[in-house]
Amino acid sequence: QWERAARGTDGRTYPWGDEFDKEKCNTTDESGIGKTTRVTLYPNGISPDGCYDMAGNVWEWTTSSEGEFRVLRGGSWGGNHGFARCADRFRVSPNVRYFTAGFRCARAEK
Repeated sequence: QWERAARGTDGRTYPWGDEFDKEKCNTTDESGIGKTTRVTLYPNGISPDGCYDMAGNVWEWTTSSEGEFRVLRGGSWGGNHGFARCADRFRVSPNVRYFTAGFRCARAEK
């Protein structure tokens, strides 16, 4: 579900297309901001479904699991743009806190 919301149905690499653009997300080596930013700061980086910050800003906890690990998606302000690819998965222990991770509240349309 997370990946579909980020890439759309055409399987793009980043929410906005297949080429990285530092003007469309908050990643450390490109933006140089060094912290989270407000969600609407990158309006040209939205996904086909209209979701903001699916690339960069904060890693997002997902319900996906790989054995004893959980999966973070989307990259963050603390990582380079390679981690911001829609298909990238970061396996982590669910028992550890990450200051570059958060979560997204979402609901299905009725």
